[in-house]
This record gives sequence, structure tokens and C-alpha cells, in this order.
Amino acid sequence: MDFLSLTNKVLGRMNEVQLTASNFATARGYQIQCQNAVNEAINYINQREYGWPFSHATSTVTLVANQTRYSIPTTATHVDYETFRISKDNTLGVAGTTLRVLDYKQYIDRYVDLT
Repeated sequence: MDFLSLTNKVLGRMNEVQLTASNFATARGYQIQCQNAVNEAINYINQREYGWPFSHATSTVTLVANQTRYSIPTTATHVDYETFRISKDNTLGVAGTTLRVLDYKQYIDRYVDLT
């Protein structure tokens, strides 16, 4: 369903006049409220429910030795750190493996020399 048909479904439940593609941009009154309600519902789903198939994307990043921070793509709304892994690379002799999450305190205790 597209935005127009979702809005019309809400308008139909309220027994209001439905919109067409030609008058959608010039909607008034309850029609605007229905457009806003549909838009808010879509935003709510996109901001809080990351498991939907249409919200899922994968990305590959080539890591650099001694680089500890990497940028998250600007289009990302959520990063599932539990799914990070290293891909197998025969030319480098690296086996594929899953990475585990390391909290900040563990990182400091294990890898940062504060002396």
C-alpha cells in the first residue's frame, strides 16, 4: 500500500471523503489530520521497530590496522552489533568469525594502558 491508500483507509473508517492523486496535495481538515496520523504511524514504526524486512540493510567495511573508530552510514537508524563478523579472506589467510560485543569497561581494562 502507498501513502494515499493508507490515508484513504483511515478516512474510510472515519466516514470522510477519500482523496485522489489529484487532490491529495490540497487536502483540508480531517483529510490533513489523517495524512498526519498515517505519517506519524510510519515514523513510529521506522524509529522503534528495526526488525522489519524493509528496514534491514547490510554493509561491508574494509577495516584498517590500528584504526579503532569507524563512521556509521548516515542512512542507518540502528546498528545491530550482535551481527558483526569478519569475512573469510583466502588472500590474507583470515578465517571468517563472529565478533562479540565488548563493553567500554572491558575494553579499557584489556586494551588501554593508562600508565
